[in-house]
Amino acid sequence: MEEVFIEDFRSPGCVDCPAVKALLDHLSGGLDCELIIEEVDITTDPTRAAQYGIMSVPALAINGVLKFIGLPEKEELKKAILDELG
Repeated sequence: MEEVFIEDFRSPGCVDCPAVKALLDHLSGGLDCELIIEEVDITTDPTRAAQYGIMSVPALAINGVLKFIGLPEKEELKKAILDELG
């Protein structure tokens, strides 16, 4: 099974971050791939966020490419993940 690596950039107190996590959890069960999700707290790892130019959260990088800043729509996120599978 193919893997898709997702970096979920977040911070404590972020209003939309829990919704992104719930969306990723929901999608992970219904795709023909394994989602490897790493939560990155930008308050403890600001250098990593800066590498992507992230200035606000939530933000999602998929396979090393920043794809979303803010809460993505379910279908947009699903399409971005499936696009990674070729």
